[in-house]
Amino acid sequence: MSAPLLRVEGLSRRFAGLKAVEDVSFEILPGEITGLIGSNGAGKTTLVNLVTGHLKPTAGRVHFLGRDVTGSRPHRLQRLGLLRTFQVVQPFGEFTARDNVAASAFFSGKAHDLSAARQAAEEVLERLGIGRLANQLPPSMTLANRKRLELARAVAARPKLLFLDEVNAGLNSSEIDEVLHLLRAIANGGVAIVVIEHLMRVVRGLCRRLIVMHQGKLIADGATEIVAEDPEVMSAYLGARGAALLRGQV
Repeated sequence: MSAPLLRVEGLSRRFAGLKAVEDVSFEILPGEITGLIGSNGAGKTTLVNLVTGHLKPTAGRVHFLGRDVTGSRPHRLQRLGLLRTFQVVQPFGEFTARDNVAASAFFSGKAHDLSAARQAAEEVLERLGIGRLANQLPPSMTLANRKRLELARAVAARPKLLFLDEVNAGLNSSEIDEVLHLLRAIANGGVAIVVIEHLMRVVRGLCRRLIVMHQGKLIADGATEIVAEDPEVMSAYLGARGAALLRGQV
């Protein structure tokens, strides 16, 4: 079995007495696509912020590529290959799509100068199907294409592990299918992906493994087909009445 890319041990974070994340442990292996699910307020985004350096943990450790990176700044983790995207995309509005992606390639240390960064940007934009938009400014792009641009910025930094926060939010069914195709292609290129998602059809179709959060705690971690049918998971994800409705009990 491959050594884990990421190992999280007993990670916790409190805000003025509120336990946003409590004693969470898990591992991510190379090349796998994992779903991180839970209801609103379950602690998913806080957990990702802790792992990717956007928040410092109250307790616990984060190991990436065999080294302790607990509390490391995001830019250091990005250079190591640990990245995340954000649910609300915020590209540089005054930069073209090409220069948005080039900036990521350059500042992550994956391109030695701006010329190489722009060349890398062209290649990534083509791979993600938006090469024709290289000269467009983000405010003139559709939400679906801004989402692809956000993904392109992450890919240009050559991640080893990529956390995607609600990458499908606001997209229609055909746009979601296109994103899932892109994510499979990225994973096939050797990138491990953790998808933070609310849509069960997405995680069932994309992820072999699910990690489930509820009230700041990890309540399940295992094969998708097993975890998705777990009564405790269904109740946490849908609420007790929603789970009962789904099972035809009310």
